[in-house]
Amino acid sequence: MLKEGLLESVEAIIRQAGEILLSYYHKKLEWYEKKEHGFATQADLAVEKFLIQELSKILPQASFFAEESGISGSGKYCWVIDPLDGTTNFAFGIPYFCISIALTQDNEPILALIFDPLSDDLFCAQKGNGATLNGQKIAVATQRPLEKSLILVGFPYSKGNSFLHVLHNLEQISPRSYAFRHLGAIALDQAYIACARADGLFFENLSWWDVAAGILLIKEAGGKVTTYNNQEIKPGYRSYVAANPDFHGILLSYLSNDLVKDD
Repeated sequence: MLKEGLLESVEAIIRQAGEILLSYYHKKLEWYEKKEHGFATQADLAVEKFLIQELSKILPQASFFAEESGISGSGKYCWVIDPLDGTTNFAFGIPYFCISIALTQDNEPILALIFDPLSDDLFCAQKGNGATLNGQKIAVATQRPLEKSLILVGFPYSKGNSFLHVLHNLEQISPRSYAFRHLGAIALDQAYIACARADGLFFENLSWWDVAAGILLIKEAGGKVTTYNNQEIKPGYRSYVAANPDFHGILLSYLSNDLVKDD
């Protein structure tokens, strides 16, 4: 059983991590190319090191699945960390990025925090206890017709088959919607769905650390999150769509699920 006050402890940690992150913002950064796709900076590495150090103190039995350092430890509890979601935005000085932390139990998110240190917006959720933004309850948007909706979309780093497949789905949905946006930080996109700043979100071939917190946040805000074939999102997911339950079904009707697994 998790100790009382765990959420409050993690809130303090993620806010401190936000201060570390902002100390690197608008500074000259080293770019470290990754073996697969994308890059990391000193900011990503410093924030992740701090989070692992501090979260280890409050839940020593938990393992870690972190973007930059991978998997460490084992057990039913696991911290899933994205120390800087929106690294490209951050490195180019675009003010849309966040820190994402989820605690999972047997791969099911039970605690979620997404923090935008620029706006000081802290999104939190506990399984069964709803979702909040800066301590106030939030809920996904009430259903609007597709032609009046704002849709968010994400793209994989690789410009292969998955990238082209997202473009194909965007071609089906964007002419029918009011507007769509590609903002560049999927965790924060999910927080925006949870608090009704956008109506729907879809993407493909991103990672577990991109979504573990966002899944719980949206569900606790009354939304629905699945793959394109309406299955539960698990660590090995390949596609993702989120919205309020009714609008989710509308989006699914336009999303082709004939995914190519590997680019």
